[in-house]
Amino acid sequence: MSQYEIIEKYVPTLGKPTYLIVGLPDAGLVGVIATEYLIDKLKLKEFAEIYAPDILPPISHVQDGVAKSPIRLYHNHNIVVFHSWIAIPSSAIIPLTKIIVDVARRYGISNIISITGLPIQDRLNAEKLNAYWIANNDETAQDLQKLGLMEKFGDGYIAGPYAPLLIESHKNNLANFVIVVESFLDLPDPEASAIAINILSKYIGFNINVDELLKEAEDIRDKIKGLMEQTKQELPTYASSRPMTYA
Repeated sequence: MSQYEIIEKYVPTLGKPTYLIVGLPDAGLVGVIATEYLIDKLKLKEFAEIYAPDILPPISHVQDGVAKSPIRLYHNHNIVVFHSWIAIPSSAIIPLTKIIVDVARRYGISNIISITGLPIQDRLNAEKLNAYWIANNDETAQDLQKLGLMEKFGDGYIAGPYAPLLIESHKNNLANFVIVVESFLDLPDPEASAIAINILSKYIGFNINVDELLKEAEDIRDKIKGLMEQTKQELPTYASSRPMTYA
């Protein structure tokens, strides 16, 4: 595996069960918007940065005048968030997947939850956005089926950052499922992110109000348009002729 470092400010004390929530840029930036909102509203603390110069472009994320790694870890008592502030090159997806699994094992986390978008035609006029789940094992699938928070994805395919994570986590006996919400392909979609957050809050059991996310949708789109432009350049490399998640 490519060389990388986890530079910790401290080692967090985590309760059980602990969930690793992954937000990587892809369709609609649904996962990234969701995890950034969680970091802000749940007051998650940044405790580590991930340096992987062999696989990531030479970009630092500057926050309050301080340059940091664009991939960082945040936590509260039972949630760890793996958040990327840059688009992920297709060449980096597989090694980054292995890093995510290593992070889960390092902190004793056995549950990984990813969030992504399912691009649909005429998204602008859609009155309701549907949400689906994709699991990496039968037990997780059965649990999600019983809860009824989302529909089963059924038959199709998923490409991009979350596809190999489903397989790699299964190989390492880690439960992983993806929350898939209908979305724009190449426009930031805070509305889809709000749906994913509501599902996540019911699944894990925390209270969070998404009204602010919905009210500030346009401001959010303006704020992260640069990241969307980066991601748009990478999207075609994830799946050559189809959207990244396809039923």
